[in-house]
Amino acid sequence: MDKIQILKDLVNTFGISGFEEPVREKIRKLFPQVEFKEDEVGNLSATIGSGGKRIAFMAHMDELGFLINYIEENGYLRFKPIGGWDVRGVYNRVVEISTKRGMIYGVIGLKPPHLSKKEEMDKVLSWDDLYMDIGVENAQEATEQGIIPILPARLKKDFIILDEKYVVTRGLDDRVGCALNLLLLENFLHDLPKNTITLVWTVQEETGLRGAQAFSAKNSFDEVYTLDTVSAGNLPWGNFYQSPARTGGGPVIRLADRKGVSSLKLRNFVKGIAERNKIKVQEIVTGGTTDAAAAFEAGLNSIPLCIPVKYTHSQVEMMSIADYHNALKLLILISRN
Repeated sequence: MDKIQILKDLVNTFGISGFEEPVREKIRKLFPQVEFKEDEVGNLSATIGSGGKRIAFMAHMDELGFLINYIEENGYLRFKPIGGWDVRGVYNRVVEISTKRGMIYGVIGLKPPHLSKKEEMDKVLSWDDLYMDIGVENAQEATEQGIIPILPARLKKDFIILDEKYVVTRGLDDRVGCALNLLLLENFLHDLPKNTITLVWTVQEETGLRGAQAFSAKNSFDEVYTLDTVSAGNLPWGNFYQSPARTGGGPVIRLADRKGVSSLKLRNFVKGIAERNKIKVQEIVTGGTTDAAAAFEAGLNSIPLCIPVKYTHSQVEMMSIADYHNALKLLILISRN
């Protein structure tokens, strides 16, 4: 399985928080020989091996998006954000709206500078100021195209490789974790692990860790590793201390965030494996949180292992390909110790 191609395929698969079905189906189709389980809330999992420790690797399928909530008489669409958007990054962008008839395209428009007063140019718009324009003249034409409340939408994506070193795209958070889980699954099918490994793809992380909470409450593991991203601080404005992780510096042990401190036992275990195998790792305290917090609150020994990403939750999330490859090496070693 090509590591970059599978990441690109997952990034391009539609699946905003609460509407992850296309991602679930993509995973199933990639491994038709595997018996996947889907729980009541939509989490997907597969267990490989038997005996040894019970280990879970958890990544979330959902991405940021929007929900159409109203159709104006003139055909413009009002919408609400789903997940932690910065409103400044969404206007003057192309959108994809998922309908029963297929994908409908539109734009989130912005009043042009030629028609704007100075005070309008200086204003940071609110969500209530924004709308989607799908090129129709009235509400009836929008309805005829299959537009109804409540439909999911997202910003249209690019997928770019910079200097053969970096991937730039929207949705690395957390399709890179989903891709790592698939690469682990491929590895385990060829070389059965000595431990019992459960690979988990969760729902609705971006809207409150809801899938991880449901899964962790009903399943027991000795170790839970959440595979996610963390904001990299190697940026030009000099606030590296806010999130002291660098792209290219290796996978990150996200020891503490706003939800608390993760497992020191697992931190020491992971650092020992990395040192013995000469894999660079970083360790930080940062904001935000991951599915590991839900596992920890359920009484499970858990820790997030993350890929550092610049410009998190934007259209130009950027990660080091070397970090991606080294994270996979580290996870395989964890699974076999």
